[in-house]
Amino acid sequence: MLSSLVAGLNDPTNRFQAANKLAHFLGCSNLFVFIVDREIGILLPAPGFPQTLPNGKLWLDFTSGCSKNGHQQGLLPFPEANTLQNSKGFLGPEQSVIVFLGGIPTDEQIRPLIEILPILINLFTRELVEFSTQARIDFADKAVTKAEKLAATIDVMRLHLKDALVEQKKDKKAIEELMQKKDEFMNVASHELKTPITTTKAYLQILQKLIPPQENSTAGDFILKANKQLGKLTSLINDLLDVSKIHAGQMVYHYAEIDLKNLIEEVVAQVQVTTQTHQVIIAHHVSAKLNGEQHRLEQVINNFLSNAIKYSPGGEKVIIRSDITDHTVKLSVRDFGIGIPFEKQQYVFDRFYRVQESSKKFSGLGLGLYISAEIIKRHGGTIGVNSDASGSEFYFTLPLLTPK
Repeated sequence: MLSSLVAGLNDPTNRFQAANKLAHFLGCSNLFVFIVDREIGILLPAPGFPQTLPNGKLWLDFTSGCSKNGHQQGLLPFPEANTLQNSKGFLGPEQSVIVFLGGIPTDEQIRPLIEILPILINLFTRELVEFSTQARIDFADKAVTKAEKLAATIDVMRLHLKDALVEQKKDKKAIEELMQKKDEFMNVASHELKTPITTTKAYLQILQKLIPPQENSTAGDFILKANKQLGKLTSLINDLLDVSKIHAGQMVYHYAEIDLKNLIEEVVAQVQVTTQTHQVIIAHHVSAKLNGEQHRLEQVINNFLSNAIKYSPGGEKVIIRSDITDHTVKLSVRDFGIGIPFEKQQYVFDRFYRVQESSKKFSGLGLGLYISAEIIKRHGGTIGVNSDASGSEFYFTLPLLTPK
């Protein structure tokens, strides 16, 4: 009889009912099993047992006593917080804890249970890992969905903001107040999004370790897709944060000597691995020393190259070159894409500006070129664009480092 009751613990769907039948057979009211979650290193109720218990601190102290002393006796609340039952717990295999409520069976009575405990604990642990893995896959799916909704919401916000600015163009004070509120929102929203994005990335990294792609290709695909969406969302948040810093005058620069030739080669190599449709060609290369912040200048060149690839879907190459005139170096990126109408070229470096002809075909907020223009301005340079039906050329100029 006891063996059949113990065997009932194998089924997670009816495990708690089977555990209670076993407890009644032994003269108790309830039986609980706790196992260690290996990922976070704490005791949790085994799968199939209630995951939320009344007065959790009492339960935590009781199970901690079992882990520390090997056994524990006292009063525990169940099923309600004001219902205290005489309880006994003992340490099991793999640091598990077994707790009897409403009675204290003898060692002889629970001997068959103790003999099969290693098998049961191993089963419960495998179930917990599988459950955690599925939960994280579900979390990653939800994160991707939320990222897509957030991107769509921000795009709608951009359109509403543009309409509001046009409608209130004659009221300078109203526009300034609206812009201030928008900047405050972007700053707060961007910072608030940083923490969940970082947490989601961490969960995805754990998933990649738990699920080797060769064992579960579907889950691996989900992880890759989630990482890709998070990368886009992170880039968007970073742009929003940069805009907030620029507007508040808080963009900090750490200037140092930079080798432009090495800088171009590094950025081209980084961008080239992200595209299979375009070849990034360095048409002309000069050795030049600049005084600037490498990370920010990388950001500008990366923006030029990424835009060139994005806005030339039918092209196969993008050309980057550098030239020296007098004491100035000019870097330019040329694509063979859709081009920009002449009357709209003067606005492409404005905040949130997007060319209407391309805004419906290509995603974006219109922040990259605005940030790039501010970075070049802080480096004492100029930025511009030449464009026609055959494509666009974006460029910037910077002063050469003067030898001491």
